[in-house]
Amino acid sequence: MDGIEYRVLPLRLEASPEPLPVDGAFTYRRDRPYELALDFRGAGTHLARWVFSRDLLLDGETCVTGEGDIQVWPRWQGAEPRVFLAFSNGAQSCVVSARAKDVRALCRQLVALVPRGEEQRHYDLDAELSTLLPR
Repeated sequence: MDGIEYRVLPLRLEASPEPLPVDGAFTYRRDRPYELALDFRGAGTHLARWVFSRDLLLDGETCVTGEGDIQVWPRWQGAEPRVFLAFSNGAQSCVVSARAKDVRALCRQLVALVPRGEEQRHYDLDAELSTLLPR
């Protein structure tokens, strides 16, 4: 798929006494360079979809980032570093984690597809806004 990065990472749902495995299918499109979609799947069922800023994952790989609905941060968990992602819609929330090395590899692929600072070459935000705003 040209211009589209699709990668499934093994995640852990951290909300229970014993973490539960879920799959996280990350989708990134060059023509929508500012966003990253994450579909949660478990037991063969689609559980939820979140679309958020790619920069949250890129920054959250190394430091705490995000306010409100989505927060991302790295942390040592047992013997291996992990990256945690917290999602909240006001009524419900969850925290998942992924191995830091998996997140690092995904981030490298995202930046290879669209380097930071070059998003505007793939998406004309001004043109998009002009279609939404009255003249």
